[in-house]
Amino acid sequence: MPDTLPPCEQPQLTPEFHDVIIVGAGISGIAMACQLKRKLNIHDIKILERGPDPSGTWTNNTYPGCACDVPAPVYSYSFATKGDWSTFYPQQKELKKYFGTVAKEHDLHKNFHFQTTVNEARYDRDTGLWHLWSTDWTKDGEGEKHHFVCKFFVSAVGGLSQPKKCDIDGADTFAGPIFHTAAWDHSVDLAGKDVVLVGNGCSATQCVPYLAEHSKTLTQFVRSKHWIAPHPHQPFDSIPGFKWLLQRSVFVRKAQRLLIWLILESHFIMVLQNPLGRLFRWNWRRKCEAHMKKNAPREYWDMLLPKKDELMVGCKRRIIDDDYLPTLRQPHVKVENTKLARIEKEHVVLADGRKIKADVIVMANGFEPTAAGAPMKIVGVSRTLHEHWAKYGEGGMVAYRSSLNSGFPNMGQINAANTGTGNQSLIFASECTVNFLLELAKPVLASARPPQFAIEHYPSTTLSGDQKLDLHKIPTFEVKLKAELDEQHWIAKCMSKLVFTSGCKSWYIDAKSGRVTSMQPDWQINYMLRATFPKWDDFRYTGLKGGRRVPEGVPWWKRWGDWAGLGHVKYVDPKETPSINRAAMDA
Repeated sequence: MPDTLPPCEQPQLTPEFHDVIIVGAGISGIAMACQLKRKLNIHDIKILERGPDPSGTWTNNTYPGCACDVPAPVYSYSFATKGDWSTFYPQQKELKKYFGTVAKEHDLHKNFHFQTTVNEARYDRDTGLWHLWSTDWTKDGEGEKHHFVCKFFVSAVGGLSQPKKCDIDGADTFAGPIFHTAAWDHSVDLAGKDVVLVGNGCSATQCVPYLAEHSKTLTQFVRSKHWIAPHPHQPFDSIPGFKWLLQRSVFVRKAQRLLIWLILESHFIMVLQNPLGRLFRWNWRRKCEAHMKKNAPREYWDMLLPKKDELMVGCKRRIIDDDYLPTLRQPHVKVENTKLARIEKEHVVLADGRKIKADVIVMANGFEPTAAGAPMKIVGVSRTLHEHWAKYGEGGMVAYRSSLNSGFPNMGQINAANTGTGNQSLIFASECTVNFLLELAKPVLASARPPQFAIEHYPSTTLSGDQKLDLHKIPTFEVKLKAELDEQHWIAKCMSKLVFTSGCKSWYIDAKSGRVTSMQPDWQINYMLRATFPKWDDFRYTGLKGGRRVPEGVPWWKRWGDWAGLGHVKYVDPKETPSINRAAMDA
């Protein structure tokens, strides 16, 4: 691999400077912008978003039945609790409105730049600044191009933002519409149509009732099996006056949030490979089996219900749904588990040679986690982010504290590698990451605005030696490579004790490296501790007063927490983690 990368080929434009640039106006991007204003009084923020509105997944996913599978009290910000949710598991429109309202209340409308695609983000070694190039888009095609410059760059693109393409032969010959659930075509009239649905994950199960109601026939192709559980109900609904209290008391809302969080946190036990974990999995499997046998036609039990040794509970994202299974009892709804061989003009052809009439095909075949943010290319000190993954992660994502990479100073990611959880609200992890990044970036954000000649300096991966630029270089921080890789060894060791590495086959596992790159390896309470108490020896700062190694103004209790090891992970010998490649072991 070359030591330097080719010169940037982006257009020469007048740069527009901001203290912070966030790519992604979804849940995490909004959280970062709000906390920058609330905690650090930073208002010079630009949020670049390729969609037309904020709220991320709740703007992009508009398929019928789209809803959250996490209770609303914890699927909301800790700093913006809401007491009048219409239901325990809100649907897309209500969630989009909530996140949009939070953005409005924090006056983010002036910070958004919608309908723009970020093509490249590149670090300038001479100035410590990040440069980003984006292209606006309209219905007629490409629009205005932009060049942004910032002191602190945050990627909040979301891990499940890039839908998988249709991978069935002959898709281009189909006469009717084919669309993904994440790009639902609302112009398509399903009345009198024969509809084929490919997939049976969370999105598929949510839209089946609608498709069944509006189509002539519905054939669902099951690609794999899942554990489907009934919706739990709001445990406090029966308490007189509780809803009234929720709407009027922040304390009651936070107490409810904490209780639900603790219950969800206990569900992490299900992925532990120990006797208690086996007991929890047995109980969950028993609940799912009873739900299936009560609601689904008997003829589909073997197609949909995993056998005891076929799919371990916890291996995949669990499905919580009350409406899907009863819908399968309708006479015009059919489930198939024979593989789809190809698509023809008006039919889909099965592997056994059968043909099924199709007027509309809906793909619910998941997302590409490693393609999140595409087509944005991120270029650090000497390599792109994907080259970093290729060298130290065998092609799979790697990140320190799910947010940092060595060689990418003054940059943080939210919901990057090993962020997800199958039992908790992702918003909790996002808020922990936001607080962690803000603590690290304080010296950068407190620095003076760079002079115009530094802002206009074109980035390069080789140092120019210009003393004038060096004099005005802003402070920088980055994680040390050894710390990043030590954490990967620890993650691999932790994963060996969880069900994910026991033969699971799901999108949790990266196809290139074979590593679990999507899920957190530990309790959420421990992630909160690691985010709250940075291990300062893991970072390299430049430009601090007096050559300090740790920023000024770190609260004493955070220093004490670091000294006590509250934010540390146990050292693991690389030889104990054979899934990590040789480059990572030698680094």
